[in-house]
Amino acid sequence: MEISKIRTLVSRAGEMQGLVIVDLVYLDGIPYAVFEWDKKEGADPVPLYKVRLDPRGLMPLPPSANSDLKYQYRISVEDPRPFF
Repeated sequence: MEISKIRTLVSRAGEMQGLVIVDLVYLDGIPYAVFEWDKKEGADPVPLYKVRLDPRGLMPLPPSANSDLKYQYRISVEDPRPFF
């Protein structure tokens, strides 16, 4: 699974948190913003908290030698992680 980085506006509990950089993965051809991974010893990481993205909202960013940031997502997303 190829993992890229995206920058997107994120809200949590209805309040805007600002621009956040999260992982971007494609699962069955569908883009997802991954906020947290489930990492088990001896297994590949699995997206634990993810948000399905509309591919039309992904805007490629120019390549940078100082960053692995590849996309800007032009639609805000809600952070899916539960409150503890």
